Amino acid sequence: MNVKNRACIRRLSLKTLKASRKRNIIAVIAIILTSVLFTSLFTIAFSINSSYQTYTFRQIGGYCHGTFKNVTAEQAQRIARHPRVKSTGQRMVIGSSSDGVFAKEPAEVSYMDENCTRWSYAEPTTGHMPQTDREIAMDTKALDLLGVEPQLGACVSLTYMVGDKEQSSSVRTDTFILAGYWEYDDLCPVHYLNISREYAEAIEQEAIASGFHDFRTDLNVMMVSSLNIRKQMEQTEKDLGYTWENPNDENYVRIGVNWGYSTAQLDEQMDLLTFLALLAFLILVTFTGYLIIYNIFRISVTGDIRFYGLLKTIGVTPGQLRRLIRLQALYLCLVGIPAGLLLGYCVGAVLTPVVMANSSFGASVSTLSTSPLIFVGSSLFSAVTVLLSCARPGRIAAKVSPVEAAKYTEYRHPKKKRRRTRGAGICQMALASLGRNRMKTLLVILSLSLSVVLLNILITFVQGFDTEKYLDQKTCADFIVSSPEYFRYIGQEEPYITQEAIDTIQAGTVSHLSGCGYTISGPAAQIWMEEETWIKAASAHIGTDQARQALSIKSHNGDRICQDTLIEGLDPSLFDKLTVIDGDMAPLFQEDSRAIALAVDTDDYGNVIHSDLYPALGETISVSYPEDAFYIDSRTGEKCNENTPEEFLQYHTEGSQDVEYTVCAYVSVPYPMSYRYSILGGSLVLPVDSLRKDSQQTVIPLFYLFDTPDRDSEEAAEQFLADMTSDSLSDLMYESKSSVRKEFESFRQMFLLLGSILCSIIELVGILNFFNAVMTGIFSRKKEFAVLQAVGMTGYQLKEMLIWEGLFYAFSAAALALLLSATLNPLMGVLLEKLFWFFTPSATLVPVLITIPVFALLGWMIPSVMYQSLRKHSIVDRLREGE
Repeated sequence: MNVKNRACIRRLSLKTLKASRKRNIIAVIAIILTSVLFTSLFTIAFSINSSYQTYTFRQIGGYCHGTFKNVTAEQAQRIARHPRVKSTGQRMVIGSSSDGVFAKEPAEVSYMDENCTRWSYAEPTTGHMPQTDREIAMDTKALDLLGVEPQLGACVSLTYMVGDKEQSSSVRTDTFILAGYWEYDDLCPVHYLNISREYAEAIEQEAIASGFHDFRTDLNVMMVSSLNIRKQMEQTEKDLGYTWENPNDENYVRIGVNWGYSTAQLDEQMDLLTFLALLAFLILVTFTGYLIIYNIFRISVTGDIRFYGLLKTIGVTPGQLRRLIRLQALYLCLVGIPAGLLLGYCVGAVLTPVVMANSSFGASVSTLSTSPLIFVGSSLFSAVTVLLSCARPGRIAAKVSPVEAAKYTEYRHPKKKRRRTRGAGICQMALASLGRNRMKTLLVILSLSLSVVLLNILITFVQGFDTEKYLDQKTCADFIVSSPEYFRYIGQEEPYITQEAIDTIQAGTVSHLSGCGYTISGPAAQIWMEEETWIKAASAHIGTDQARQALSIKSHNGDRICQDTLIEGLDPSLFDKLTVIDGDMAPLFQEDSRAIALAVDTDDYGNVIHSDLYPALGETISVSYPEDAFYIDSRTGEKCNENTPEEFLQYHTEGSQDVEYTVCAYVSVPYPMSYRYSILGGSLVLPVDSLRKDSQQTVIPLFYLFDTPDRDSEEAAEQFLADMTSDSLSDLMYESKSSVRKEFESFRQMFLLLGSILCSIIELVGILNFFNAVMTGIFSRKKEFAVLQAVGMTGYQLKEMLIWEGLFYAFSAAALALLLSATLNPLMGVLLEKLFWFFTPSATLVPVLITIPVFALLGWMIPSVMYQSLRKHSIVDRLREGE
């Protein structure tokens, strides 16, 4: 028979809660702390993610979800009407400037509509967007570079190269009226010089009349969600009949996804290992909250077990008992979770700037997230943790029969009893008390030791951050100096750094090793590759189908294909910076040896990538140094023009100097002293004298590199180069080992701080669990203690027994932490070394040893404080209370 008594159960649950106010306070504190744990972690995680995204958006130049590139007006309208597209913004680049005042930070002249302006951080804070023909808006630094005061209506004279990202025509100078401006952002990749649509269309028509194509228009979009951006954009193209896969298709529309969104990166990088790592972290956090709340509800059920037995005698079913306990938990959640959310968010808000200040981004980019997912996720995890924690105590209450409930005790009788000829000692009594409920004791010990084990793993991890290994990978010299074009990978036919500038640097700094890297002044050198090898290499970049299509414009010699290659000449002093993977570099310095070293690509651990694509050691390769190179029309043999169809384009060289080289070594060239980009033909390395002689061309310096003898010289050189390159008109920039070292240290400090916060919260949970176990253990045994004192145990002996219980908890937790740390440290070291190339295992147990006296202090202090509360009540009162 189904009895409608849900309202009765609810009232009974509320009255039961009101009868145990002290215990409820403890439970609410536990729930608050659990909510604080989840909320603070989620707030910090979401805020760091938001800060990282904002930082990346500013570096990229905008926060739109993605871009449909080079669209027509019709395509833009159709895409904008698609239901997956929430809003759109158009941008048309009509020119750029990367010379003169904009040599270090290039400028782009473009029209942006209102949405695109806002998404690109280019919205005027003073004035308005350009509306009429000759109005312009730009940032304050661009105005400063042009020598213009930031005043509305000021005249701005601008010289720029007309064209978009795919074509350029002539240099143009125009005068504009300043319509608006905004503060410059140091992270922005370019200066946005925004002009009106009217002016942009007029310049485009002039270019078209001169024989150019329509200027490129990009459509920036915000999709309905930032999840699976690429899939949403691809589906949009499918629905509209466009394709993003084949550039030769007439309906081809290229897609660009804003990789600043962490969801976009997660879509690309999510694999089983990443998923399992995230899952393990969530389980760990949930288990941390479970440890404390479970113990509270278990002790609560144990204390009320006789009451539940009486309820069963009047007909309350096991299911109703479970529901009663579950309702109690939910009522406590209504109080604890909101308070925990508020307190946790405040903790996260305070800690986020601290975390960001210790990161490589800095506190200036700190963004406090207000995502509702923080509160929804924290509430959900907290509620689930509470419900999981009260599930087993509910089953205990439901299973106990009324008769068993009347004499229920946590004490579990051992299988065998051993008779003692003398009384039990205080230590033995304390140990026996812990053995009454081994599960509760184990959970308390585990919760205490868990935080120590995590802290020890964290310290092991952070100590393993090998600065020298990181510096060896990320930089190869104390200082590298060159022009902005070198650091931006822009080729040129004149020295990136002049001999006069090198002489000035040498005169103003102290070095013990220095030298230059060089390139040839003419067209790129070329090598001949096997057709299948070329297709295999090209397929990794553009796909097999496109690679085979590109064969038509390549020069052929039988089954060999001509391919550009990068040849770098080095001063002899710089060869010590190279790492020999295989072979010997000695032949490079033997006269007329015609030896050459092959620069191979390696992973973070120094393993060669795609080794099957490289010529074998000792193999002879032919290198051509052309005097001139251009595309011809294969039908006529004449130089091509803009009207030549792509299928008839053919690369042609003249006046080539051909040299046969023998590959003597595979070497790894540090990225900072390389060309900083790669091509299909790979990279070759020669001494500069050999390059000059073999190519019969002028060699031009790429960079000047030097090492200082000591830290004082390094700091002096840093200051000298900073002063030398500080002028915005300076044609030099530099990279230093000091900046890389600071970046790595900030990265290390961020891990340490975040890990310390996590460990502190878990440690607080463990301490509260310990405090709760001792306190509830004492209060639940008031009658037992009163009986012991009634038969002769003194107050001092009782206090001593409680202290021994606390010390057993503490030392057991310390011993378990020591055992787990000693076992896990070597395993974690091997795992971390595989995951992080800059990690060097360095096991330590110091954190565990430091916590032993702290645990001992807690084991003594908490029982002592609780005993003082217990002794306020007389033995008679405690005996009566237990009846």
